[in-house]
Amino acid sequence: MTGQQGAGTQSPEIAFGNGDTDEKLIAFVQRFGPVVARCVEDTRLIPDKELGEPRRPGRLIAHQDMQELRNERAIYRAALDLVMQTGEAEFDFDSAQQAIKVIAAGIADWPRQWDREKSQRKMVPMWKLSSESLKRIKELSSARPDPILPPVVGGRIVICELLNSFPSIVFPNLLEMHSSIKYGIRPLLYSILRRQFIYPRSFTACANTQCRNFFNIERAGQQFCCPECSLHHRQRVYWEQRGKKLRKRRSTTRRKKTK
Repeated sequence: MTGQQGAGTQSPEIAFGNGDTDEKLIAFVQRFGPVVARCVEDTRLIPDKELGEPRRPGRLIAHQDMQELRNERAIYRAALDLVMQTGEAEFDFDSAQQAIKVIAAGIADWPRQWDREKSQRKMVPMWKLSSESLKRIKELSSARPDPILPPVVGGRIVICELLNSFPSIVFPNLLEMHSSIKYGIRPLLYSILRRQFIYPRSFTACANTQCRNFFNIERAGQQFCCPECSLHHRQRVYWEQRGKKLRKRRSTTRRKKTK
């Protein structure tokens, strides 16, 4: 699914990255599924009180913790921002460091989530953030610019460590594929992030400084996520320029009066 300019639709990674309110996050989960399930109930294994056996067809009921959802969104938005910056001609080291700090703080909870999923699955999850990766990202979050290496290298390392925690896997059938995301679609989100990292410049942040939402680039030179943001930005620039001229004119008039 690709976001359509002006049509109000967004690709999953863009919708999740832009989910800056609980309402948006809940809408995302309702549409795409839980990101990290706290627990999952499989009704296929629970006998119905009336039938004495499980009802068919069964359902998977996933419980998504809101605070974990907010945390995952913060991590993912920072990762999207970092991917976007690594694909730009000019890399902003300070801005990238802020994104890395958010990522480092958020992923500290991933080992606990991995243990929880392993306990509930009764098997080893297909994803895992290694202690070495966590340590490396934490170190980079407080690192200073390297005197030799280009500043973009640290950002690329962080993205690679995140993506390598969710290895690319193919499945022979739908049953195994669905089982891989039984405890949340986070692996799929990072699979999309991998594509964005390998093929950069397919998305960017809105040039309207009062918006800064991500959007899929559909044409060369596109700077705004919607026509409204383009209009608001142009109006603000116009009034800033006009205001500067008016202030200069008033200042000149006051000086003339005091002479």
